[in-house]
Amino acid sequence: MSVWAMLVLAGSVVGGLSPASADPDVVQPPKETVLAAICGIPARAETGTCRMKDGRPAEFWYGTTISTSTGTWFTGFATMAAPGEIAEMPNRRTIAAATFALEEMHWRLKGVQADIGQIGTGNRNGDAPQVDEALGAVTRPVNRIRLVMGLRLTSYGAAGAHSLSFLLLHFSKVPLRWRVVGEVPAGSDDTAACDSDDGQPCGMGKSLGQLEILAEDSFKPLAWPPIRVTLTGTVRGEDGKVRPATGRDARTYAFDEVSGTYR
Repeated sequence: MSVWAMLVLAGSVVGGLSPASADPDVVQPPKETVLAAICGIPARAETGTCRMKDGRPAEFWYGTTISTSTGTWFTGFATMAAPGEIAEMPNRRTIAAATFALEEMHWRLKGVQADIGQIGTGNRNGDAPQVDEALGAVTRPVNRIRLVMGLRLTSYGAAGAHSLSFLLLHFSKVPLRWRVVGEVPAGSDDTAACDSDDGQPCGMGKSLGQLEILAEDSFKPLAWPPIRVTLTGTVRGEDGKVRPATGRDARTYAFDEVSGTYR
């Protein structure tokens, strides 16, 4: 049986849904189906990975179901060491994507992209940043065939400190394509670096960013919506003292056509 036939069968059998469960609780294709689509060969059950044609191991990262005016979609993302990086401990990772459409209550594979962009690991062991699954994907349709999505990521540093960011992605149905279009800061927690035994107040902030994808210019058919990140919690002010986050700490970013990213 061909790999393509295996994928269609897996999507049809495992992803088969009853009308009652199709919305809002659509059962996603399993990780193994996503990895098999991305690598073109079955995933290794013992490791939960598969190997790309160039030998790099790909690991399942995150999956999301998106309902749009054109139907229901699922995309599973996997990451692997970026080309030229040390495979065991890379500084950057490549993101791959497998996209399925819900048709007649079955998931059908519609497209695979081996490289939609790169992200920094931000972790000392070279793993991909952790996606905040409790928040999930923040999305906004731009028109019938385009959508902008943000994923809140956590990267861990030394002594338990961590930083947050929103990875921004763009989805187009025609042609079917995902791509990374930027990454913006979204807070941090440096309080782990404080010495709790010296009796002094902690001089480090702890903040959390929220993403809002604003309305695009309706007079421009290819317009990109601006995005805004607001903070809650505490931040360090210009005087070095910790203060509550306010509206002045919010940042609005616009899409830069030259660089192809939000800035």
